Amino acid sequence: MVKTEGFEYYSYDFLYFRLSEFEAGSIRDAASRLEKAGLIDKIQRGAQVYFRITANGRESFLRHLERSGGNRRIWDRTWRLAIISGQTRFFRKKLEILGYKRISRGVYITPFSVSEETKKLFLDEKYQGFGQVIESRRLIVGDDQQLAKKLWNLDLQVQKQLNFITFGSRLLKAGRRNFSLLSQSKGGFKDCFDRYFDLVLSDPGLPGKLLPPDWQFAEAKEIFLRLAVLVKQLGI
Repeated sequence: MVKTEGFEYYSYDFLYFRLSEFEAGSIRDAASRLEKAGLIDKIQRGAQVYFRITANGRESFLRHLERSGGNRRIWDRTWRLAIISGQTRFFRKKLEILGYKRISRGVYITPFSVSEETKKLFLDEKYQGFGQVIESRRLIVGDDQQLAKKLWNLDLQVQKQLNFITFGSRLLKAGRRNFSLLSQSKGGFKDCFDRYFDLVLSDPGLPGKLLPPDWQFAEAKEIFLRLAVLVKQLGI
């Protein structure tokens, strides 16, 4: 790592270690694309290249994770139903990215407000007349929490949280006694980071009222942050 103008830059080795499941060439290609997009900044010191995430990169990353467990929205108790008549794969995929879940052929549902991006999708002249979005304030039959549990497979997410908490707690306890354990690729902090990142990415970001009582994302996050502080103190 090098510091310049108050910013910390990291070398390719830093990326290779944390992304060891990817080929080095793929990591370099990705870094090049991110630099061209203005999401990371690059400097060179001799033959070594270093990177840091830019403000735009950080904002882009946070937007991508805006529905993650750390930023729960207050639910207005309204479901949005998107009903589409065509079967364009792009359109369906876009709805899923925007937080909609398929409940039957051509019918998708979400508890999130209709975003400007959703409106833009439905108003695109390529898809005009392709579908409609309807709001409903309650289920006539059924339970909101049970519907969310089924559609977003929340039982699986809870199990992943429990697995992470068990793994992270053991690593935190053992790592304080034996620092070298934290630097191991398998079973160390990199493994912990990968597991936590997967936990964040797979979190649907549902409002608290739709989550099961055994939801433990906050506990998982606390353990990860404690590990991250320990690793930073040790300079790993």
